[in-house]
Amino acid sequence: MLASGKGRRRRQNRRLARWPRWAHAWLDDRQRHAAALAEAGAQAPIRPGERLLAVACGTGGDVVAATEGGLYHRVGQAWARLGWEQVDRVDWDEQRHFLVLTGLTPAVAARTVLRLAREWELPAMAAERAGWAKVFDQQISLSRGAGARAVARRRPGEVRITWLVILDHGLDPGDPGVRAAVDSALTELRALTGLEDAAGSGLGGRSPGPFHHRS
Repeated sequence: MLASGKGRRRRQNRRLARWPRWAHAWLDDRQRHAAALAEAGAQAPIRPGERLLAVACGTGGDVVAATEGGLYHRVGQAWARLGWEQVDRVDWDEQRHFLVLTGLTPAVAARTVLRLAREWELPAMAAERAGWAKVFDQQISLSRGAGARAVARRRPGEVRITWLVILDHGLDPGDPGVRAAVDSALTELRALTGLEDAAGSGLGGRSPGPFHHRS
């Protein structure tokens, strides 16, 4: 029985040796993908209720995971999370294998750059989920020719919409006149878009203070 088992293994090894190079590469890729899925499921701090949709491997071997709610990646020994409602845009440089996520809110980095050794379907999934979170995004006019960008975002599993207003450079978010113009513009937008029941609006950007503006 032992010799027979060795014989079977030798025959299997000979069959594998006859496989073309592309078949070996395909099998190796599938095995790495399965291992990355298992690692993301076991180690990434995925929030309850979120479903794992895609994974990728960074050039250092770290796993990147995309769920319905956000993107998980390592920063040193810790994990960081980017909710899709916090992402302004997703860019994928196919030649250099850079995935770039531009932050929308002050709570996340202005730019997150991930270099992927094996991207699989993650860049396309990240772009799709960030696009899904985008409900409204438009430049609006305020008083005296000034402008701002009004953004509405949603989260998976929630009915509420979060509004963010990013002021043009030079506008003071602490100016009562600017605040009044923003409130008026948001009221009008909610009525026009049918999102008047939205919650959590504010002035957005990356400058310090209780309200923020894009510089």
